[in-house]
Amino acid sequence: MSADASSGALPRCALHPDALAGTTCQRCGSFVCTACTTWVMGRMYCPPCAARPEVNYLETFRLGLWGRRDASAWLVGGVTVLLAGLMLVASMAGDLRAAVVCAGSVGVGVAFFMGRRWARMGLLAVPLAGMLLTAESLGTPAVLFFIPLMVAVNIFRDTRSRLFFRLDVPERELHKLWNLRVNNPLARHALSLSVGSLFLPVFAPLLSLFGGGSALTFVFAAMAMLALILGTVALRRVDPEARPPIGRRWEALGAVCLALATLTLWGTLYWQRMVELFGGAVD
Repeated sequence: MSADASSGALPRCALHPDALAGTTCQRCGSFVCTACTTWVMGRMYCPPCAARPEVNYLETFRLGLWGRRDASAWLVGGVTVLLAGLMLVASMAGDLRAAVVCAGSVGVGVAFFMGRRWARMGLLAVPLAGMLLTAESLGTPAVLFFIPLMVAVNIFRDTRSRLFFRLDVPERELHKLWNLRVNNPLARHALSLSVGSLFLPVFAPLLSLFGGGSALTFVFAAMAMLALILGTVALRRVDPEARPPIGRRWEALGAVCLALATLTLWGTLYWQRMVELFGGAVD
């Protein structure tokens, strides 16, 4: 009796029954042939699973921000309005050089707000032009223009801003932005609250001089308890194997430990004060 399997017993592709399967989808487990094998972020999927938004979550995240104005665009828009006012003031004062520079800056700002790609380079040129042309006429130290220049450089390099201008960004940078904004944000909030609750009671003796020490005692206790709850929830949500993965385990664990340490530390130091408060309330 032959041990060789017949061709009909070999696994077939779920989408192409005439083709032999070369692998299985890592999500649904269905057989797929070589032509149907789709790689998404280092994993193999069948075409239907590869198209699901939770599988290719970075692409879903990118499309959600593609062409949408970010905080940098609104910041530039607000500064553009101020520059338009300065342009009018300079025109009325007869300072033609400053008025021309402000007019050019307004043009760049409007183009940036509208998503014109050339305005990204123009945003870098605006502080340089201001430093060269208006520092002397307005009596402004040239070094002050380095502050808006550094802001412009940060905006130029910002991943979120590049997505607004519909520019491709490397997967590594996109993943970093996704991790910052989407990946288990409760852990980050819990850690911030726990750090705040640790240092807030330091000011309690000072505020007690103004009658705010008692209220602040309950405020830091509430912050620590909230950090403990949020950190616990965030820790339970951690699942690196999920799609998309849920991480920030160490931030959530740090928030829980820090909140417990905060409650123990400041609870010990302020225990007598709290007993007096509750004792006075009962009496």
